Amino acid sequence: MKTGTTFGTLLLAIALLGMAPAVSMADHHEEVSNPDIKCLKCHSKNLRKKLEDGEKMSLRIEVEAFETSVHRVIGCTGCHRDVAKGKHPSKQPIASQRAYSLKHNQTCSQCHEAAYDTYKGSVHASMVEDGDAGAPVCSDCHSAHAIQPRTVYEPVNGEPCSTCHTEINDAFAQSVHGLARTEGNLIRGEHVTAPSCAGCHNAHDISAVTDTEYLVPKCISCHEVAQLAHEQWLPNAAMHLKSVGCAACHSPQAELRVDLQLYDQLKQAPVRQNESNSTVQETLAAIDTNGDGLDPVELWKLVRQINDQEQASDVTLLGRLEVTNSIDAHRLAASTEAVRSCESCHSKNAEPFQNVTVSLSRKDGRKESFKADPKVLNSAMSVESVGSFYAPGGTRIKLLDGLLVLALLGGLAVPVVHIGLGKILRKKLESDKK
Repeated sequence: MKTGTTFGTLLLAIALLGMAPAVSMADHHEEVSNPDIKCLKCHSKNLRKKLEDGEKMSLRIEVEAFETSVHRVIGCTGCHRDVAKGKHPSKQPIASQRAYSLKHNQTCSQCHEAAYDTYKGSVHASMVEDGDAGAPVCSDCHSAHAIQPRTVYEPVNGEPCSTCHTEINDAFAQSVHGLARTEGNLIRGEHVTAPSCAGCHNAHDISAVTDTEYLVPKCISCHEVAQLAHEQWLPNAAMHLKSVGCAACHSPQAELRVDLQLYDQLKQAPVRQNESNSTVQETLAAIDTNGDGLDPVELWKLVRQINDQEQASDVTLLGRLEVTNSIDAHRLAASTEAVRSCESCHSKNAEPFQNVTVSLSRKDGRKESFKADPKVLNSAMSVESVGSFYAPGGTRIKLLDGLLVLALLGGLAVPVVHIGLGKILRKKLESDKK
């Protein structure tokens, strides 16, 4: 009898012990639906699955994080339909963790169609399409099981962008914008909020700012009086705002360069790498055989040959003074520290004009830059290519400046000669009458 009682007690203890995780989980995770408790009973442990590439993928779900996720209301099988109703564990092989992430990137689009359509036009999606294993998908930015509501998803600290863009995030944190956020999220007055990453780059349709003309307007959208303020002291302010990136003056410690971007004037867009112009790089390599940078003649040949290769195009070079790297582009200083010295650029041997590149846009919009000889900015051979980069009378091409002087002298000479000849003719007529 005693033995039977002891054995029965032991069975009851084992049963209760087996139920303990589920009971405990139900007590402490009441917001998780009952079917999800069954999933989490196993997936709260350190489960791992061996993949076809030999790696082992963790199947552990942090219960506390899942509880706070907006997805808790749809439950586990809302996304994992392939393991619902007797299909678990799934027998479908998984090639790699990356392949699994890409598969569920499509799953997100089933509920978030608008956001996904926007994402498809972004730099990130283009990188994914090109097979870049590091390109972010939905779960890289939003996590897989701890997705927060939009009302609290404000990445003040740079998350999730800092996961990939660590150095840029560190530079931004020390910028006038980053410091404004950490010191109260204000810049001017009580109604101007300092931007975070998404404030300038958008949340899903992230563009390569070097490939678009929206960056200066984006700055002005917050700094409404900036254009008017520049016009008060900066000669030809409109040309400067078009040809000089904001960071070139507002990131005073940055190294600068003149970038000449291949630009199709008919399409009003930069020339991009794609199936139809994949020979552009080959053309460039064939022209600059020494790899020492394009000289004026080689640059002229490049533009000419690209126009010969491209149908219905008018490719030229769009010049822009800009910082050399994206880290400095985010290290913006207060306006009181901005460069205001004209001599920093408009002097004979100004440093920014000694660093010249020619760039072609990649498929995702980022620039592929190639070294060029600084002489391309001074040579008469470059007039057709880079003439639009200069204001009349402010070029570094001596021939153009000489022609301008001759034109001015000729313009002045015409009325002077006309008046002089008129006086001579009148005197002659008066003398003939006498």
